Amino acid sequence: MSTKVNNYFQTLLELPKPFTETQCILFKEELLICGGKQTNDCYSYHTLKKEYKHICSYPNDVEFNGHCVVQLNYLQSIPMKFIYENIMKQTFSMKYKSVWEIDDSKSENQSFNTWIQHSQDTNIGKFKDCLIGVRGLIGGINDDLLFITYFPGYIEVIDLKTMKSLNGIKIT
Repeated sequence: MSTKVNNYFQTLLELPKPFTETQCILFKEELLICGGKQTNDCYSYHTLKKEYKHICSYPNDVEFNGHCVVQLNYLQSIPMKFIYENIMKQTFSMKYKSVWEIDDSKSENQSFNTWIQHSQDTNIGKFKDCLIGVRGLIGGINDDLLFITYFPGYIEVIDLKTMKSLNGIKIT
């Protein structure tokens, strides 16, 4: 049962498993919890039903040592995509369809809620770059640019239509 703290914050139900250094996104009435240092699982917490449901898992060989998950809304035909980056410089995306509305018996749902790895040329940063603490923000006139910041003072801009880096600059 959730409890209110100082009338501003709520303590939610205990997670189905422990998470460390996870990333979360709010999607309608859902809080999406995406992987972490000790688990590759992703869950949806429905804020009205006050329940958790498993969404999917990252591939077994993915190890988290700094990752970022952002919500992309720039394509009308895809309800939502997420992009992820970890220390091994892997980039993934997912077309998300609410696990609370999905009918598992329909074959059309197989294209949703699965992490898809992008090719090597969509990676963020150079191999030697440390992505611990990486953060991302969607922006631009049409929300089609991904701004990535990472240690020690780098900003990279990715064109989300092509998934290509427009530049990589170091701020000193």
